Amino acid sequence: MPGNWHGFVMDSPILLDVKPPFALLLLNRPDKRNALNRAMWAALPALVDRIEADPGIKLVFLSGVDATAFAAGADIGEFDALGRDPEAAAAFADQLGSAMRRLAGLSKPAIAVVSGPCVGGGCGIALCCDFRFAAAGAEFGITPSRLGVTYLLEDTKRLIDAEIGLVDRVLPQDALWEEAERYGAMIAERSQYSVRAVKATIGAILAGASAETAATRRLFVESFAGEDLAEGAKAFLEKRPPRFTFS
Repeated sequence: MPGNWHGFVMDSPILLDVKPPFALLLLNRPDKRNALNRAMWAALPALVDRIEADPGIKLVFLSGVDATAFAAGADIGEFDALGRDPEAAAAFADQLGSAMRRLAGLSKPAIAVVSGPCVGGGCGIALCCDFRFAAAGAEFGITPSRLGVTYLLEDTKRLIDAEIGLVDRVLPQDALWEEAERYGAMIAERSQYSVRAVKATIGAILAGASAETAATRRLFVESFAGEDLAEGAKAFLEKRPPRFTFS
């Protein structure tokens, strides 16, 4: 975990702190190696909404509360009750799918910073992020057949789409956060219009678009009238770093 973060309510299942231009989400069940329970799935959408609504946040890091684990899969202790109640199992599918969809649909970039095991639902959460930086020795696993379960279609599709580029950086543990923050700072300095438009376009492709849509064409056309392009072009001609204002 990086230094100089504060403001955590430590009994929350997922911690949120903000240090503009960044937000930090930490999975917070260290005694269970951050195994994902229903309370965590329930908490995630509202936290993502807070990040989306805060104009001071340009990028979010998501990690485990310490370096021992990102998330060691689902909380298996909850499965017995779900197995005895089909309606509860269906509600859990809706809850899990909604949380994953909300994180994946965040307009701002997200970097998963992975130490230790990143298994099952933990891997699913990491795949909802745009980048994955992993410590040497981090372990990724998709193991439904060991439990007799399966995954939702959207989760499976994210895995298939990412199978060639599951991890973007592999680093020594002591350099992991330094590199993640350096990369995050680089993204935060770029045109946020461009960053979010590119993410929206990638999202459209992953959702099945194979030809230009009205929304992706609009993003392209509107960029030419934007303040960021005017500043970027001026900075290029003046041979100086741009000072983008879009947030």
